[in-house]
Amino acid sequence: MERPAIDKQWFIDKLAETGKSVRGLARHLGVDASAVSRMLSGSRKMKMTEAGDIASFLGVPVSEVLVHSGVSVSLEPRPSEMLLAATIDERGVVDELPEPKPLPPAVIERARATITIQGDEPIVGAQIRALKGPLSVMDDAVVLYRYPAGVDPAAIGLLSICRSRDGEQFLGKIERARKTGEARVTCANGDVRDVSLDAATPVLAVIP
Repeated sequence: MERPAIDKQWFIDKLAETGKSVRGLARHLGVDASAVSRMLSGSRKMKMTEAGDIASFLGVPVSEVLVHSGVSVSLEPRPSEMLLAATIDERGVVDELPEPKPLPPAVIERARATITIQGDEPIVGAQIRALKGPLSVMDDAVVLYRYPAGVDPAAIGLLSICRSRDGEQFLGKIERARKTGEARVTCANGDVRDVSLDAATPVLAVIP
């Protein structure tokens, strides 16, 4: 099936409504303006991590950004919104899939029995692929979370999907964090790191 095209005009209109520019968005994303122009023209695919950053910049829900970026996600909270978007390796490093895909119906059913779905923000999953190390006991499990757009205060003290300001994504427990982003995180492999966080969202559930 052909992938839906990005709705460039929607993004241009939102930038105009908020008095912002393509160059400003590029600075927010940490890329050059030409990369954003290619993304809006459809020649460069929007990264899943960028969706949350763009939503934050425009002041809109992530689900709206996903819909207008060409990802087939309904604005209504439905089971089909649960997408497998990434994998997690034995070190706890999160690696995005080139193209998100629907989670298996059995996983969605168990997820809906485990967590309460509220609001219109889509829930995504990352599959653990670890044949050794501490995460090996959860090999093939699916970690459910919402797209991170900034550091969610609810993530502090909990197992979370974190993104550093260097762009690295990883699974870890945030021991403490400052409003400026500096945080101490216990990683999935047991290492304790002091990092500057760009975003963090708590894990909603782990489905074996």
